[in-house]
Amino acid sequence: MNSSIFVTLISLSIIGALAFFAAVGFRGSGKTKDVAPNLEPYKSDDELETKHMDKTLSIAVLLASLLTVMIPLYYLGEQNRQEEFVEYFDEVSIERGEHLYEEFGCGNCHGVDGGGGAAPYVEKRSGVSVVWAAPAINNVFYRYDDEEIRYWLVYGRANSPMPAWGLEGGGPMNDGQLSDLLEYLRYFQISQQEELQNIEINVNSAILRIENSTLQVESEIIKQNQLIQDINDAPSKLPIVQEAVLVVSGLIDKETGIDSDEDGLFDSAEIELSTYSASIAESLGTQALNLNPEEEESIPGRKDLSIAKAYLSALQSDEINLGILVEGKEKFLKEASDGLVFLEAALENSLWNVDYQEIADRTFEGDLEKAKRSVGLFNAYCARCHTAGYSAGAAYTKKIASGGLGPALRSGRANIQFKAREDMVDFIINGSVNGKGYGVNGVGGGKMPGFGAVLPESDIGLIVDYLRGMMPDA
Repeated sequence: MNSSIFVTLISLSIIGALAFFAAVGFRGSGKTKDVAPNLEPYKSDDELETKHMDKTLSIAVLLASLLTVMIPLYYLGEQNRQEEFVEYFDEVSIERGEHLYEEFGCGNCHGVDGGGGAAPYVEKRSGVSVVWAAPAINNVFYRYDDEEIRYWLVYGRANSPMPAWGLEGGGPMNDGQLSDLLEYLRYFQISQQEELQNIEINVNSAILRIENSTLQVESEIIKQNQLIQDINDAPSKLPIVQEAVLVVSGLIDKETGIDSDEDGLFDSAEIELSTYSASIAESLGTQALNLNPEEEESIPGRKDLSIAKAYLSALQSDEINLGILVEGKEKFLKEASDGLVFLEAALENSLWNVDYQEIADRTFEGDLEKAKRSVGLFNAYCARCHTAGYSAGAAYTKKIASGGLGPALRSGRANIQFKAREDMVDFIINGSVNGKGYGVNGVGGGKMPGFGAVLPESDIGLIVDYLRGMMPDA
C-alpha cells in the first residue's frame, strides 16, 4: 500500500478524534446558567462511577482499537516508504551530480557521456602544446572502487590536465558535492558486456596508432614550423590588424546610408567591408567577407550584421594575440624552436616502434598474432600509466613500458617483482590495495586498478607473458 494512503488514514483518524472531543466539550454550552461553572456541583459519585466512567472507557477502548489497527498497517508500509525515500534521495543526488559535471566542465575533457575525449596541455619535456588523451570514465567503476575514485577526484593527477576537485586537494568541491558527482558517474556507467565488446576496438586502435605514428609526428612538425613562422610574422601583421580593427569598427558603426535588405548594415558599409577584407586577406591569412547588400543573410542562417561583428571580434582577438607574440617574441621563438628540435628528434628515434616479430620469436614461439595482440593490449590498457608520454601523443611517447605515473616495467622488472607468473596475473586482475603487500617487497598504494572486470584472464595472461619476456635494457 502506498505511503500516502497511510498518511491520509491517520490524518482522517486524528481529525475525527478532534471533532469528537470538540463536540463533547461544546455539548450544552448554549444553556443559560445561573451559577458560575466553577461553583456548580460536579457529578455525583454514582454518575462518575457508572455513565461517566463507561463513556470514558468506551472512548479509550475505541482509541486503543484504532491504534491497534493503524500501527500494524503503518508498519506494513514502512519498508516501501524507506525504499521510496532512498530512491528519491538517489535521484536528487544524481541530478545534483549531473549539474556539477556540466558546471565544472568534466565533459569537456572526458566526453559528455564519459566516453573519453581530449584536453589541451603543455607537454613538460618539449614545451609543446598538445592534445592530451583524456580517458573514458563511463567504465571507471569496473577498475576502481568508490574510495579510489574519490581519491582521484579530490587530488587530481599531477603532471596531467586533470586538476584537483576536492577541497582537501585544493579544489572547489566539498564532500557532499563529490558524493553527488560519484553518484552521477555511477549512473552513466556502461554495462560490463559493452565494456568487454570494446576490447577489440581498443586493441586495434592501439596497434593502428603505432602504424600511423610517423605520419602524426610529421604533421606535428609541420604545425610547429607554422608556429615559428607565425611568431616571426607577428611584427609585420600587428599594424595591419590594428588598422583593420579601426576601419571595420567604423564601417559597422556608420550612422547614415541606405539599408536595402534591412539587415542592420548599410549597403555602402557591406560593399566597403567586402572590398577591404579582401585587400588584407592574403597578408593576414584570413577569409574575405562577401556581403550582398540585397540579401539579408549572405550566409544562410546569419544576418550580415552578425557576420560583420564576428569578423571584427576575430580581428580584435588577433590584435591581442599578435601583441603578446610581438612583446615576447624572443621567448616564444626559443620555446617553439626547442619544441621543433624535440619533435625532429622524436621522429628520428621513433621510440614508439616495436618489433612484433622479435617479440613473437622470443616470447610466443613465433606466433605473430599473439605478439601484436599483447602489445595492443598493453598500449590500450596499461601504457597510460606505464609508458612515459603516451597520453600526450606519438611524438612524446618513450619506450614502451618506460614508466610514468606507474613504475617502469622494463629491465626484467616483471620477473623481479613477481617470482611466479600466476602472482602477477592475480595482481593485475585485482589491482593494488593501499598498504597491502604484493609480489616481492611490493607495497600497494591503491593506485593500480584491477582489470579483472574489463579483460578476460587470457588477455591479461598475454600482457603478463609479454612483460615477462621483455629483454632487459643494455
